[in-house]
Amino acid sequence: MTKRILILNGSPKQNGGTSRFISKLIGVQLAGSHVEYASLRQKSAHADIVRRLSDIDVLVIASPLYVDGIPSHVIEFLQAAEEFCTHNACRFTVYAVSNNGFIEGSHNKSHLKMYECWCRRTGAVWGGGLGIGGGEMFHCLAVYYPIAFAVLIAVNIVKYAAGAVPALSDWRPLAQNIIIYLFFNCGVFYCTARLAAHIRKLRPAKNRFTRVMVPAFLFIPMADIFMILTSLFHGKNIFTLLKKDEYCGEKKGSGADKVQESVLSR
Repeated sequence: MTKRILILNGSPKQNGGTSRFISKLIGVQLAGSHVEYASLRQKSAHADIVRRLSDIDVLVIASPLYVDGIPSHVIEFLQAAEEFCTHNACRFTVYAVSNNGFIEGSHNKSHLKMYECWCRRTGAVWGGGLGIGGGEMFHCLAVYYPIAFAVLIAVNIVKYAAGAVPALSDWRPLAQNIIIYLFFNCGVFYCTARLAAHIRKLRPAKNRFTRVMVPAFLFIPMADIFMILTSLFHGKNIFTLLKKDEYCGEKKGSGADKVQESVLSR
């Protein structure tokens, strides 16, 4: 019997980010099953997704770690889903994948535990989870290396069209990039493949934790630079980031200060 699997992307980002990539990565490893995808980003889509829970065998949630727990929009979905499952006796199996910006995958423990507790409340079966450290870097590498591969192949095609015969050494950078990419992400690929195998067989899996294979002393400064550049591209320049909070900048006797005095005097 073909298993019906629903994979949910819990990222609040418009393009899905790392969680979307991980959900697709797991989905392609579930050959032989009927796999559907949905995003929890828009609250307007929650009602339709909740109704689909009565017709599935497996629910997979891929979500980022926010403040050591579940993102608020995913919590809203789980609350609606809990009420629905309680009244409709849903009996699907839940697997979860949590990724964070820290290098250690173990930071995701509390996040996965929350999904396990939710299963106990709803009557769903907890299948197990995977915690991934350095999730944003994993996603960036997944974008960078395919582009590098495509550029290298395009260069060699142009050389061939110009009459030059591509030498074996021309393809050496491509092989090196493949090896580097697989090395950096070998833990993630292995653990997602292992989780997919458990999903296919509907077997419980122990929570596993992995990370991008980059030393912490290199990862931390790289992550700091990446976050600063990301904030700049999203319209937050350095001066805006370092600006004093508006409330902290209020002068004595201002409206906000008077409200505080009024509350304290009661």
